[in-house]
Amino acid sequence: MKTTSKFAVLLLCLSVLQVNALSYDEWKASKQASYKEYQVQYKARYAAFKNKVLMKWGDKTTLSSQHQYVTYTDDLDQRTVLDYKNNEIVIESLSAQSPDVEKALLVLQSTTVNQALQKDPILTNVNIAQQSGSLLGSISDLESLDTLVKSGKAETDTAKVKESATDKRISRVRINLPDNVYVKRAEPFLPTASAMSQKHDVDSNLILAIAQTESSFNPLAQSPIPAFGLMQIVPSSAGLDVNQALNNKDQSPQASVLFQPEENIDFGAGYLHLLNTRYLKNIKDERSRLYCIIAAYNTGAGNVASVFHPQGRKVINPAVAVINKLTPEEVYQRLVKELPYKETQMYLQKVTKALAQYQAANPV
Repeated sequence: MKTTSKFAVLLLCLSVLQVNALSYDEWKASKQASYKEYQVQYKARYAAFKNKVLMKWGDKTTLSSQHQYVTYTDDLDQRTVLDYKNNEIVIESLSAQSPDVEKALLVLQSTTVNQALQKDPILTNVNIAQQSGSLLGSISDLESLDTLVKSGKAETDTAKVKESATDKRISRVRINLPDNVYVKRAEPFLPTASAMSQKHDVDSNLILAIAQTESSFNPLAQSPIPAFGLMQIVPSSAGLDVNQALNNKDQSPQASVLFQPEENIDFGAGYLHLLNTRYLKNIKDERSRLYCIIAAYNTGAGNVASVFHPQGRKVINPAVAVINKLTPEEVYQRLVKELPYKETQMYLQKVTKALAQYQAANPV
């Protein structure tokens, strides 16, 4: 082949690579722009539905969240709350008459997680693999439907509805569920937690403790950040970090992925792995690093660094130098007292307590 021909081929190859690189960058930017648009639309749907409920329920408005699933009738006059954190079912109506408890429980009994996600007024296009069991079974399979109906305790309250000339009465039936259901509710996820523990070299008990604290094992957990699923993965932060660092992907995971328990726990364990082996890897003492990892899972490594940085900056290396001079107990106490958000201070305490319980039940 002549030199000029070789040179032409080289130019052609470089041109193709340049086009491919440009195409990839465009694809990457498109994916991220698409997710940002999803965030905007999700928050808009959340606000719109909340405002719609506010018109009826006023300051008693409540929506689905990390620890509870809330469903309303079409006219918004009755709602059912599955409270995974407080271990109860609350059925309420804007009426002097008691709500139809049996009908509400039958709906829960006949609805799967997938069906609930598809009917959710805030989510769109979320379709996960069919999960066995019902919503009622997901919160407690220890009581029969008949027993639950009979155990309900009726209450009444007054809702002060803004923009309304009169107060509205709320009739409520509260059903307390059996105690100590966290371990029972965690059982379906134990094999996945174990598998992801091995995959990411993360303590399976820590995975369970964080899932319990984040969602109380609510398979429908969502928050308006938005964050989704058992371990409350924020797609544009932890989700994107894990995809880029571990999954060779440059886009945020979709909600339909994060509502799959196996995928969600994979992302959660993957993010714990990144905190342990990258962001906070230079913290020498394992217990000190554990406390920082737990706090960082909730608020980010930068906010953890600000607690220890001499100037309060969100820079990790100078903060680590300070951490390495402290005992684990001193690290814990500084985090509990000085983290910038009360929520994160409480979060560290809750996860630490839950972790100790799981370690006692499942010693390594």
